[in-house]
Amino acid sequence: MKIEKFNLDDGTYIRFKKIGKGKPILLLHTFRNRLEYSDKLGELLRNKFTVYSIDLPGFGDSPINTATNYSLDFFTKSIVSFVQKLKIKNLTVAGESIGANLGASLSVELPKIVKKIYMFNPYDYDSYFGEGIQRGNFFAKFILFHVGLPVIGNLFSSLENKFILKNIMNGGFFDNTKLPDSYLNLLCNSLKKKGYIYHFRNVLSQFNKDNGIKKVYEKVNVPVKLIYGKDDWAKESDRLLTKNLLKLSKYEIINDSSHFSFLENTDKVEEIIKS
Repeated sequence: MKIEKFNLDDGTYIRFKKIGKGKPILLLHTFRNRLEYSDKLGELLRNKFTVYSIDLPGFGDSPINTATNYSLDFFTKSIVSFVQKLKIKNLTVAGESIGANLGASLSVELPKIVKKIYMFNPYDYDSYFGEGIQRGNFFAKFILFHVGLPVIGNLFSSLENKFILKNIMNGGFFDNTKLPDSYLNLLCNSLKKKGYIYHFRNVLSQFNKDNGIKKVYEKVNVPVKLIYGKDDWAKESDRLLTKNLLKLSKYEIINDSSHFSFLENTDKVEEIIKS
């Protein structure tokens, strides 16, 4: 399947893929992932939807601009531009983690285009660098604590390799055998990218509970489904706050699931979106 490029305002581009037929749906991946994160899900949805998968700016094989501040605002404006220039209408958005946050912000910016959003495991509760990821396991806590330190953080980021990445990612799986080695190898390609360390630390410093996402939630005015893995990093208090800000009566739970449900619980995610 052909992967195309969409140019961004900062001189870089994002990769995207379009498959299937039917009403459009945009799949937005989590922090540290890439458009291939949604491949399994996209294949299950393509008989009902025209499926768009993208690299979020700077992720995957999309280039990094070290002069860009990879904030909620920049990500949102980039995706708004993508939707508008491709003339996508009557759009459903399904996002996981920071992709869920962006589904909410996209619906506020494009209320006439975005018709429904599915928010899986939104990442909106950090009070310090990488707090959510650090909840995954002790290994993630040790590494992310050091990556977040001034000066020395760059050194720790530069040490990242397949072993470190796998053990951090394992903290987001209920069953870590669901993380394919082939996909992990794809993720490791990003480690060699120019500007990778800057992007990794910049994005994680930007996506926290004080980046304006809570105010965005209060403005969401399209139908929303909020879904958490039973063992997601979000605490019960985090989940209830997000539910209340979105003016929802409930949120759904996926059993045997942690943070990476698009990969681990693909069939259940498909069922929720098609229901």
